[in-house]
Amino acid sequence: MTSDLAFTRHEPGDAEKILDSVIVPVYVASHQDVIDQPFFSAERFAERFPRYARSPGFEIVIAHIAGEPVGQSFGYALPVNARWWDGLTTPVPDGFTTETGSRTFAFNELMVVPEWQGKGVAHALHDALLGDRGEERATLLVRDDNEPAQRAYARWGWRKAGKAQPFPDSPHFDVMIVDLPLSGRPVS
Repeated sequence: MTSDLAFTRHEPGDAEKILDSVIVPVYVASHQDVIDQPFFSAERFAERFPRYARSPGFEIVIAHIAGEPVGQSFGYALPVNARWWDGLTTPVPDGFTTETGSRTFAFNELMVVPEWQGKGVAHALHDALLGDRGEERATLLVRDDNEPAQRAYARWGWRKAGKAQPFPDSPHFDVMIVDLPLSGRPVS
């Protein structure tokens, strides 16, 4: 990884101001393998993003190298009665989906532009977003055919907890969980 990597953090209002100039372009660049599918289109992502940004505890971290955005990660704290778990398609233990507003951080997205993939940027973004969170755990959804992401998350301590289809037209995803805080863990 380059020593020139810098991070900026954005609150919801600031994030929405850079949606078209930074956030969507990084999304498009990092999703070239699926961008032609309706669920993964830039338009659908741009529609979903403001809902994420208005959620409690929302935070986005953007990675920059030489002033250029090369990746981003974002998420929010799941509220009581979170809809996040409504798409589960496999059973989970009793109490698994119970939310308090401070139990679980929904790790919505982690993306890095292709020329910076495999260079430690994703792990650095992951840790920058999750390292200081106050929730007990984090959850994410990862495509079951995204083997590089599956391997990376497993190396970083995530474990599979089930499967979900969050939207009627979305693919099925593996649901993964990691205990927080991450601080003090070895970096791999």
